[in-house]
Amino acid sequence: MKRVSQFFQLSAMCVAVFAVTSSTAFALEKLDEEDLAESTGEGIAFLPTDFSLRFNGANEIGNVDADITDNSNPGTGYIHIIPVGPLSETIQNENATANNKTGKADVYIYGLALSKNDESNVNNLNTQFSGQNIASWGTAENPWIVKVATASGIPNFDINNTTGSDVSYMRLEAPLYEGVVTATTGTTTTQPAKPSSANGGDAYNMKLGMWVDAFVRDPSVVEGQAGQFCLNGCTRGAGDLTRENRIRLQAIWNGMGVNGSSLNVFSTLGGATDDAYNNTLGLAGLIRLNSNENGVLRLSTQETTSSPNASNLLTTPAIDGVAAPIFAADEGISLEKFNVNLALGSLYQPVILDATDDGNIVFEVTRIPNKPSIYQQIYTDYANPNSTTFKGVTCSQFYCGGDGSSSVYQTAGTVGGSTYRNPTHSSITVGDVSFNNATRTMEASMAENTKGIVFNGASGSVNLGSAVIDGVLIQHLKITTKGL
Repeated sequence: MKRVSQFFQLSAMCVAVFAVTSSTAFALEKLDEEDLAESTGEGIAFLPTDFSLRFNGANEIGNVDADITDNSNPGTGYIHIIPVGPLSETIQNENATANNKTGKADVYIYGLALSKNDESNVNNLNTQFSGQNIASWGTAENPWIVKVATASGIPNFDINNTTGSDVSYMRLEAPLYEGVVTATTGTTTTQPAKPSSANGGDAYNMKLGMWVDAFVRDPSVVEGQAGQFCLNGCTRGAGDLTRENRIRLQAIWNGMGVNGSSLNVFSTLGGATDDAYNNTLGLAGLIRLNSNENGVLRLSTQETTSSPNASNLLTTPAIDGVAAPIFAADEGISLEKFNVNLALGSLYQPVILDATDDGNIVFEVTRIPNKPSIYQQIYTDYANPNSTTFKGVTCSQFYCGGDGSSSVYQTAGTVGGSTYRNPTHSSITVGDVSFNNATRTMEASMAENTKGIVFNGASGSVNLGSAVIDGVLIQHLKITTKGL
């Protein structure tokens, strides 16, 4: 992997706003000299309107409007995840003599769809596509943005260096997560109320759905040939179970949004003893997947007997064109009011990509050096959340940084500013939780009828209650692939 030794700089970028619709796409228009003279370099803003997305197969051509409302369409457009590296030498030796061979897993993600949640049936957790468009994914004042900016005073990795540097970065930013506090009792705050549908509220009430099929393949059989899913040719002797099988998952998330998410791309600074950290591609992401008050993520695996081709475990709509599966309505796990706010690195602690000598990929959230000018931007003083020394905070559906002067709970402020609260810690919550304004911490509800983690079955449901994982900080994380 080639390192990024010099990051690009843009001296000027024209401002443009365009809309994406389900039936018409408007191209960017040419700007005349007078318009160019007034451009200020903020970036490119775009605002998807009347928008929905569905993965259909290449041959699924027909009336587009009919496809939007036809939930029987199999949605055979797919993502195929293929393990290509060899099995370890130990496993290969065991497979040469064993009757129970080790296989590889082929995964198909298909039927991926994003639409507005079906307000006439918000509890529909068995259909991955509502057929309704998102009226406006943001607003003119709060759109999607791609921009190039520069942050000043960013320290490098050298613990003996006290000089800050400028870091230019390109940023993709979803509409900011907005919500004004409407009810506070003491220090406890309810989840912020969202804007109306006319003011971009559809972005907080979307439906995301997909199916996943996974097969165990015999690595000694070429893909597509007979017996590819039957390890050892299914000749292991009488009484042995046939390994021709499949696991199928349906995932549907009603009432969710991604507002507040962002991704920064930049060139890291130098000064580290680990050369992989220096002057290379750096990333910093904030992934915000938040439910609204009635949002539910349902995961299920039980097909009904009436599901098309339910008895044939070697087919998938992704490649065979058969109809979409049907899942039992009373089965699975439901995560009510599910919220994920994940901070992956920052300009002070970049995420890097590297390559090993044998061609594998390294994904690493870099170590936090013993350097006050860096760790003070990342760590949190829980005894004093408003500390001007330790500026890291936990990102949640209630609070995710900013300059502390606004009641709007979104990421705001200027990186490197003296009062900026840097979202560096992550949180995951399920169900009813409360937020303490004084400590900026969350607590799970102890009420008997709380929303939370629910296991559903034919004999009834079991509610395990709500859950909070709060203040997660990734000090250092390194993942290396094998066999690529």
